[in-house]
Amino acid sequence: MLSSRNMTAEENNTDTTENAENQVYELGYHILPTVVADDLEGEVTKLRSAIEKRGGSFISEGTTEMTTLAYPMFVNNGGKQTKYEQAYFGWIKFEMKPSEAVTLNEEDLTMNTQILRYILFKTTKEETRAQLQTAQNNILREIKTTGTLEKKTVTEEKGEVSEEALEKSIEELVGGEETGEKKEETTEKK
Repeated sequence: MLSSRNMTAEENNTDTTENAENQVYELGYHILPTVVADDLEGEVTKLRSAIEKRGGSFISEGTTEMTTLAYPMFVNNGGKQTKYEQAYFGWIKFEMKPSEAVTLNEEDLTMNTQILRYILFKTTKEETRAQLQTAQNNILREIKTTGTLEKKTVTEEKGEVSEEALEKSIEELVGGEETGEKKEETTEKK
């Protein structure tokens, strides 16, 4: 197993020849919760790019979502301890030469300051589904990736809104029902 920040000497010395066959790996990662939701896809893209740069081919990927950590983690940020109780969690399964996986671990994952923690381990192609527990039920989820996702931008029309238009839209949202106060005001005006 290639673990976060450390690798056993046995892993480092075996399967590192250039003729070694590709091995299936899974990368589980927690991205810092300080990353803005709009920039999250960019951080995941950096991980995908590092895998591609090392000759990796993707098998499957799980959606990156905010999760509560099992225990708080502390990170030293310039001499100051920062406590994190939540992080974005995601996973990527890919195929790569073992020597390149060692390089990915040492050069790309360890140096990424936006990753709170990660784990990189050998696995098999057959185990491509991750079971996620939700408050309602268990969900099996698998995402096949064929490229990078693009960030969508939404533009809103800006301008002044009259009080009548605002009241009308509120009434439409409420279902046209008036409260007791509104009914009294309406009868007094007549």
